[in-house]
Amino acid sequence: MKKPHVVVLGMGEIGTVLFSLVKKRGYSIEAWDKVPQKVPHQKSLFEIIPKADILFLCIPSWNLPNVVKSIGPFIHKQTIIVGLAKGLQATKETPYTFLSNSFPHNEVVMLGGAMLAEEVALGMPGIAVFAGKKESARVLVKDCFKNTNVVSFESKDPEVNSFLSILKNVYALGLGIGDGIGWGGNGRALLALEALKEMELLCSLKGIKKDLVYGQSGFVDLIATGFSVYSKNVEVGKLIVSTKKTLPNSEGLVSLEPLKKIIGSSSSFPLFNAIYQAALRKEKAGVIFSRYIKKIQQKG
Repeated sequence: MKKPHVVVLGMGEIGTVLFSLVKKRGYSIEAWDKVPQKVPHQKSLFEIIPKADILFLCIPSWNLPNVVKSIGPFIHKQTIIVGLAKGLQATKETPYTFLSNSFPHNEVVMLGGAMLAEEVALGMPGIAVFAGKKESARVLVKDCFKNTNVVSFESKDPEVNSFLSILKNVYALGLGIGDGIGWGGNGRALLALEALKEMELLCSLKGIKKDLVYGQSGFVDLIATGFSVYSKNVEVGKLIVSTKKTLPNSEGLVSLEPLKKIIGSSSSFPLFNAIYQAALRKEKAGVIFSRYIKKIQQKG
């Protein structure tokens, strides 16, 4: 059977890695990036999008609306859309919900899990979860990485996996803040434990089974992201501590405001509230987190 034609939109770190892996598997593949110099002899979206059987959107959540508008007129109903964004929209939509609403006639598969691009590029294992409602779509996408260093899993619930991916990025910010204020591995391990407790509670509010928090899109991705030197969210968390300059975007950072709207004034999420207050930078992160840790001690 002829292999699907693949298109990768966004040739950042993860897009470049996925492009390389899929190309080595013998697939016909094209790429596009907003910086044309990243793709030699780059064609227009008008030329490449209609040919895509599988379309990887290696795009951060804050750029999704513009990208969707750009590709919407050219995309076929048969194209499988693979989303990699892991941040909430301002509307509180997960990337899966946003893409499904934007392309109601297309199958949408979310690629989650611990996929640190720098590690995968070095030949280390990547842990990928292909989450989609239709098995045939999941299998087609998963097969792109067969016999590579990507360890693949499937899920029938893309919305749950999308939500878990968002939560782990938010709490990875907290682990970055902990690193920035000098807590070391011991303190950050405690933060990870408390993060998992709050992720459980947030999942309960959304009607999601708590045990799913401990899968590849939750616990595994949180640990990989929260303790990695390659993590953008950890980097931004450290910058929250060290600089007063405008922070660069990260999936965790852009998710804070919409997640705060979901949580509201609840006092059941003290770690999230500490991260949120630290990101606002109205008070030093060290002071906020010291106050938080005292509350944890009092509970214990």
